[in-house]
Amino acid sequence: MLFSERYGYKKINEVLLRENVPERLRTRIWNVFYKDVFMIKRWGGVSPGEKFLDPVFNFVIALWDRFFKKNIQYVDEHKYHPSLVVDEIKHLFFQLPWYEVYDFIEFFAQFPWESFGKDFLIKKIIVLTNVNQVLQEEKAPYRIINGIVTPLTSEEEIKEIEKALSVSDKFKPVRDHLEKALRLMSDRKDPDYENSIKESISALESLVKILTRKEGSLSGLIERLDIHQAMKRGFKELYDWTSKEGGIRHGKSGKSLTPGFAEARYMLITISAFVNYLIEKLGNERNNDTR
Repeated sequence: MLFSERYGYKKINEVLLRENVPERLRTRIWNVFYKDVFMIKRWGGVSPGEKFLDPVFNFVIALWDRFFKKNIQYVDEHKYHPSLVVDEIKHLFFQLPWYEVYDFIEFFAQFPWESFGKDFLIKKIIVLTNVNQVLQEEKAPYRIINGIVTPLTSEEEIKEIEKALSVSDKFKPVRDHLEKALRLMSDRKDPDYENSIKESISALESLVKILTRKEGSLSGLIERLDIHQAMKRGFKELYDWTSKEGGIRHGKSGKSLTPGFAEARYMLITISAFVNYLIEKLGNERNNDTR
């Protein structure tokens, strides 16, 4: 924390607001994209007769058409003067509502850069890494995980989720459920916290089925795992909480509970960490995972 933040000369809450992208943060995000994607001199100069490198041009066309919903004729007519196109992209970017700034990042992350070769896959990773660095330095309450802008700030939490999302194809169902949980929780326009929670617990259930090589519910199968009994009880109770008839219910009153971001976040982080623990402890063992 810098001097101005410690002593209140700079309001930290300006950058901690979840539904806000302060001008400084927006500018620094744009700087990453300009430097690492749109800086025309990196693609051969800006003089007449030069043009975008083909993959970047294809991205610009997609951005213009599917993100900004603009007439792509403008881009085509100015493809030999790309700096004009970049200026217009910048103008549109700085007019975006706060949540569409994050949509812009996700649009870049979801563009098939890898189809243009390994170098462009590496470039994509570099850009997202640099944007994440900016989000961290500016204390934004979001990070990019698996190409999704996610409302998390703890680096330890992020590492647990990233590790769980990178499990081998042997555990693909687990990965799929966790990725869906992340998407449902991170939807800035219409988050679905209840189903995010259910996807998180389904990830654990899928993992236990793989480890035990049995079918059934998590509540029954987890007893077959060679882990501490307290862990079994804890996750059985979480499973019961998410699977009672009528939806998620309050433990004491039994009344329906409308889950929010806090519950979805807790479940995603907790399940991710437990998934990582189980795979590390039991994933490579053939006989210790059943009894």
